[in-house]
Amino acid sequence: MSLLNKQVNRYQSLQRKIDELCKRMHDNDVDMSPGDSSTGTARKKEETKTLETFLDDTFQVQIYMVATGQKLMEVRSKIASGFVEVPEELEKSAGSFDIKFFAENIKTLFQEVQRDLEVRITRIIGDLEGTLGCEGMIRMRR
Repeated sequence: MSLLNKQVNRYQSLQRKIDELCKRMHDNDVDMSPGDSSTGTARKKEETKTLETFLDDTFQVQIYMVATGQKLMEVRSKIASGFVEVPEELEKSAGSFDIKFFAENIKTLFQEVQRDLEVRITRIIGDLEGTLGCEGMIRMRR
């Protein structure tokens, strides 16, 4: 159980980091829409620098996410090996509780949480990179 709690804490920490990043972006009124290409007005340099800073911060969160995913692989293998060797007496005393089914569900839930957080951070990175890429194209046209 301590292993499972540690992984849950990692996910909670990762969620807090992503939420904090989104809150900071919102508080700084980060506009993800590109500059107006029809009038040729590009975003101010400090606004672009702010977007670049958020992109760097997002990459740092992504690094933490990769580490959490690696820990998940360790947890999954320990769950698999730990529940395979469940003594028969324990399985009988658990009654209708299927320990192996529980282990599979835990592994699946952790995998889904990991994937959902990866999708969320990937979308943030995509939005930031897309906005910065459009800004670069607008500047090149000028």
